[in-house]
Amino acid sequence: MHHSFGGLTGLRASGALCSALIGAGIAADTFAETPPARFASVAIVGTYRAAGPAKNQYTLLSIFRQESAEGQPAGIATFGWLDTGEVLLVQYTGYVPSIKQAMSRRSVMTPRPQPLDIQAAPRYVMVCAWPLDAKKAPGKPIAVYGERDDANAQIDSSANSTLTTVTWVPVPAARAARNFAAKDYCGEIARTRKSSAPTWLIDASE
Repeated sequence: MHHSFGGLTGLRASGALCSALIGAGIAADTFAETPPARFASVAIVGTYRAAGPAKNQYTLLSIFRQESAEGQPAGIATFGWLDTGEVLLVQYTGYVPSIKQAMSRRSVMTPRPQPLDIQAAPRYVMVCAWPLDAKKAPGKPIAVYGERDDANAQIDSSANSTLTTVTWVPVPAARAARNFAAKDYCGEIARTRKSSAPTWLIDASE
């Protein structure tokens, strides 16, 4: 599904989203001496504009890649861990064509009329993917982790609008997995297609 941001700001936002995910992919490929068998990248890009035609819309995009997979269909979900200790559901897609590159996209808005606060965004993310059989029954979820890249976050402000770009780059499970250990978040959403975790941000109308 294509998300339009409108005009020059839209082109800049779309370009920023692509650049953010390409950068995250490069980080994953160079994280170890050899490319990992699986990794994920997450980014959010969007614009808040208070003056003129009001706008409060961001696009969240998660990509999970497993190089050695056979290409069976899959589900994908992303969870975020806040500095407060709360775990939130960032996004979920119940069916994608291939686990080799599973992608989930969500259009969101901030709950209050103000730009996205980077420091209030999840510190860590857990991206889960699980294979689906011919009857769409889920297999065992695979989880990979990312950390918010504050050093490369971008806030591009003008007189009446703010374009924000945030990425989460791959980190070892040893750094982040314990933050999601209180519950089997991946297994729960794979089995039930629902999550007990609250949802981060608000779904935006297209």
